[in-house]
Amino acid sequence: MYQQLKQRLADMLRRPRLLKPQTQRQMASHLAEHNADLRSLLLCAADVLEEYELDVVFGPVFTPTIDERAELADLLFHWHPTQQQVEQIIREISTEMPHAVVRLPDGEQASLSLHEVMVDRFVRLLRLEHGPDATVAAALRDAVPPGLWNLGIALLCERGMTAAHQKWFVDFVNHISRRRQFTAELMRTAAEFVAAQPSLDAAGLLSAGEALLRATRQTAAYASGGHAYWSPDVAQHHQYSGQGRVDQQQIAQRQAELERVAVLLEELRRFLAEQPAR
Repeated sequence: MYQQLKQRLADMLRRPRLLKPQTQRQMASHLAEHNADLRSLLLCAADVLEEYELDVVFGPVFTPTIDERAELADLLFHWHPTQQQVEQIIREISTEMPHAVVRLPDGEQASLSLHEVMVDRFVRLLRLEHGPDATVAAALRDAVPPGLWNLGIALLCERGMTAAHQKWFVDFVNHISRRRQFTAELMRTAAEFVAAQPSLDAAGLLSAGEALLRATRQTAAYASGGHAYWSPDVAQHHQYSGQGRVDQQQIAQRQAELERVAVLLEELRRFLAEQPAR
């Protein structure tokens, strides 16, 4: 299983990775300092930049997405790598892969010298050693619609998801899925809420759920009032006064988020009310 995980991680890191806008901005000063063009600096970045600079500049590029994390879920059903195995994978991939590939703003591809700090960030943020035990993983598989299990396993690896949180989350998901259509977006909302809770006592959960609804309602109202701009630069230019071109898509996203949080709180109340009889 170790070799299978290592191979899959290496394959993921070989895919062309988008050079994020923040990375381009960070590289501007380095391009001037080293009097180099973008392709040349990317090719020798691991040799000319300090480790902390590599982490700052290329951190966004080597932050795994939730979809990438979900790709590895099937490997975590009956097995999790140990911390030592994670460290070994990082060392081996760093040694065996001298370069990664990035997509430039013009759509072209370029080689990026791969440093261990980049591999380390990507692999550690997957949090593979924190997956649920087989019983919880199986219960999640039985609770969610086909196609959502991999996402659920990835969410169970989030920071804050202790073994107790993982089990509680799966029980809560099972409760929701029996009552209404369960979507990927609702699963993410529920997972973020559960992972953020320091305690799973009923009173604390209910109070946190109500606070989240209030905050989300305020955020949605603020966006709807004309403060969700297409660009932060536009917003700053107008001193956040509600002028400029408003991002209607962001407003719709905030409203959808509010609806999901309202569902979350409604189901949380029902779920907690059922607990004495469970």
